[in-house]
Amino acid sequence: MLAGGNLPDVIWDGDPGPVRKNVRNGFVMAVPPEVILKYAPTYVKQLNRFGRIGWAHSHWRGRNYGIPTYASADIYPHPLFWRMDWLRNVGIHKIPDTLEEVHEAFTRFRHNDPDGNGKKDTYGMCPSTMWFVMFAEFFAAHNTMAFEFNLRDGKAVWGGILPEAKQTLKLMRQWYAEDLIDPDYIVLDNPGKVGRFQNGRCGYQYWFHSYRSLDLSNPSSPYSIMKQLSPTAEIASAPPLMGVDGRRRGRVWGGGAHIIQFGKHLEKEPRKVLRVLRMLETFAAEEEVFLSSRMGQRGVHWDLSPQRGAYLLPPFDATQAMQRNMLNADTLEGAWAFFSFCAAPTEITQKYMPQAQVEYRHTYRRPEWRIMNVLGKPDATESTGKHLETLWLMQKQAYAEIVNGERDLDYFDTFVEKWFKAGGAILTREANEMLKALPGIYSKVGIHAEETDSRLNDYTEGEEL
Repeated sequence: MLAGGNLPDVIWDGDPGPVRKNVRNGFVMAVPPEVILKYAPTYVKQLNRFGRIGWAHSHWRGRNYGIPTYASADIYPHPLFWRMDWLRNVGIHKIPDTLEEVHEAFTRFRHNDPDGNGKKDTYGMCPSTMWFVMFAEFFAAHNTMAFEFNLRDGKAVWGGILPEAKQTLKLMRQWYAEDLIDPDYIVLDNPGKVGRFQNGRCGYQYWFHSYRSLDLSNPSSPYSIMKQLSPTAEIASAPPLMGVDGRRRGRVWGGGAHIIQFGKHLEKEPRKVLRVLRMLETFAAEEEVFLSSRMGQRGVHWDLSPQRGAYLLPPFDATQAMQRNMLNADTLEGAWAFFSFCAAPTEITQKYMPQAQVEYRHTYRRPEWRIMNVLGKPDATESTGKHLETLWLMQKQAYAEIVNGERDLDYFDTFVEKWFKAGGAILTREANEMLKALPGIYSKVGIHAEETDSRLNDYTEGEEL
């Protein structure tokens, strides 16, 4: 459609790579940051607080090509989930908190018949092979993110080539050799991996569950499904693991979400751009308008209770009715609703959560535990389209072969050499160029030099809670 010249007024892309592609092909127009700041100051203030790294994703070669959005949910690390009944069945009464304790639990899950069926048919985990999830909690425990850029001594460095990544692979290789990891993890899709947890083959799960996964009042929740399969099943949550240096870390996206872009033809129709900015400003400044964009009218479409938080009323709570009317009570912190692409600050969204969910977040998902890509997303560099997919595939294959024992651990060093030669050196150079450009980009939108922190978005526990 775009290549044929049929350009929409508004284009919405989730990642920097597609934005740059649109720019190169002449599909979208530049939007000066000072215009955004002038017509949507409240929105920019919220964006700068929760997703400032998004400005790096809309900027390219010194110009800004769209309006970044933020997802306030993405500043919180994901919890870990355990079969608590399995832990008790194998003599463990404390949720594992360190790598050593995880290893012991996985060993007992494999050898001590946690489900009591008399068969050796259970494993510790069935990990995902998605780039941002693959052994991510264990890489974080070694203070690295393997498939994106980390900050080391003020410079952007690809986490997957660091010694910490090799140490993590050494540990995963050991666990695999000990038969603690489901060997089918390579071939299963992600629903299949989640199914291995729900149907009682594995006793641990990461990333694919949340607080609402534990809702037993919802017959479709993962916990409810697990209960149907095994009435004695009990899920327990856990915070990110205690790392090898005594600190907890959990990978997060960092708050920067998607980019709203405008078709090139709107250079002659700037009023449409200003109208979108007015919409964003209204959503940011007027809580009731924002709520109506997500949930409709209170008393008609939704209501609020301390136990349930905001919830949709019948008949709008049925999946088809919810989708048909574009209503959702679960996306107030997300940047992916139909009528409003922006999220809302946590001091607003938490008012519409169950009180138990607020407490759950404070217990298991504290923002000070976060570890994030120094550039927000790995495709933020100039040559991403040429190299990143190839490098990811090379890395996942090398990692899997090392973990599975097909290659020696020392093959990691060979992989690092290949990674640099296959485009990694180019992406690293460009990542550091962007890192140096961040203060200048931020200054255009009211973020002063003393506020700039290239490691993380700057928000404190007090601000969020």
